[in-house]
Amino acid sequence: MKIGLLTYYGDLNCGTNMQALATFQAIKKVYPKDDVEIIPFHGFRSRLMPYKTFSLKLMWDDVKRFKKYYDFKKNILHVHHDTVIKNVDAALRFIASRHYDIIYVGADTLLELDKLAANYDGISAYWLKDIKAKKVVIAGSSKNVSYDQLTDKQKNDLKVAARQFSHIGVRDRATMALFEKLLGDGHKIDYIPDPTFTYDIDYTYIDKYLNKKGVNIPKESVFLQFYGDDYWLADVAKDLKQRGYTLVTNRGVAWSDIVLVDMSPLEQVGLYKYVSFVITHRFHDGVFCMKNHTPALIYVKRGKEMMTGGESKHVSLLKDFKLYPQAFLGALDSSEGIKNVWESYEATMNVFNEQNIENILRNNMDIYMDYLTRTKM
Repeated sequence: MKIGLLTYYGDLNCGTNMQALATFQAIKKVYPKDDVEIIPFHGFRSRLMPYKTFSLKLMWDDVKRFKKYYDFKKNILHVHHDTVIKNVDAALRFIASRHYDIIYVGADTLLELDKLAANYDGISAYWLKDIKAKKVVIAGSSKNVSYDQLTDKQKNDLKVAARQFSHIGVRDRATMALFEKLLGDGHKIDYIPDPTFTYDIDYTYIDKYLNKKGVNIPKESVFLQFYGDDYWLADVAKDLKQRGYTLVTNRGVAWSDIVLVDMSPLEQVGLYKYVSFVITHRFHDGVFCMKNHTPALIYVKRGKEMMTGGESKHVSLLKDFKLYPQAFLGALDSSEGIKNVWESYEATMNVFNEQNIENILRNNMDIYMDYLTRTKM
C-alpha cells in the first residue's frame, strides 16, 4: 500500500518538525512493509526569517541553523522535492495525483483556517474534501477555528469533509468541540495525545552540541522561548538573575547568559533535560519538557488567535498533566496580563509529581500507538 502523511514540516519550528518525524516513525512502525511518505506539499509559504541579532557570530549561527533544518527535512524526514500550492483546488488535485491508499492527517494545527487567502469562502486543502482514499485524522488540531464564526459555506464544507474521515483523533479539547459540532451525535471522536509523546529522545545530539561549543549549563538555569517583541521578559530576566538563575535562549538578547541559536530539532529536544524550568509560548516545548520531567510555564501571545472558548492546545496539554492553572501564565493581550512568573513556578512545583508525569507519558504513548493499530487498514 501507499500511505501518505499530510502534516506541517520544513519551517524553522523545532516542534513542527519533530511532530512530523514522530508521526512518520509511528506510522512506519505500524506499516513496516508498506510505502510511507510525508506528502511533499505546503498550503502556504513558510516564514523562514532569521532572528534579529546584534553580532556577526549570531548571524553566522543563524545560517548554520537554516542549514541544519534543511538537512533535517531532506535526510531525516526524507522530503526532497516539496512544493507550495496556495490554490486549494490545485492542491487537492496534486494530492489526488499521488494515488494514496491511506492518508493520515496530523498532527500540529493542520486543520486551522488561518492560512487561507483573504476573503476565501472555503476550507483548506488539509481537510482533504472529496479526496478518494481512506482518510484518518491522527492527533489533529484546528487551533482557533470557532464553528459559530464560520460562514454557511464553510460549515457545510467542513461537515462534508468531516464525515469523509474513517477515523477522527484530535489532540485538544477545542478541536474535539469543533468536530462534535460538525458531526453531531453518533460519531466517535477519539482524544489522542500528540505524536511526539512516542518519540524516544537521543541525548547524544545535545551532548555533542554542547561539548563542541564548550557550554556547560548550570543546574539552576531557565530556558526561555519567546517572541522578538516580548519586552515584558526583561523584568522577568532581572528577577530570575537576582535569584541566581542562568538564562538560556535560542535567540540573541542582551539579558541572555547562554545563547544557542544554531540548534537542530534533534539537539533542542534534549536541551530541556538540563534546565530547571522553561518559559515558552510553544506547545511542543511543553511536550518535550514533560518528556524530560522539566516544568514548563506556558503563555500565549494573543488569546483570540490561540484559544477557543477558553481552551487551546496549550491549556489541554497542561490539563492532561494536571498542571493547569498553575503552569499557565495566560495571554499577553488579556486584561489581566501575564501572571507572576516566580509565583507560578512555585505553584507548579507544588503539584509537579515526576511519577505522575512518567505514568501519563507512558499512557499517552500507549493511547497513540493503540489508535494507529486500531485504524490500520
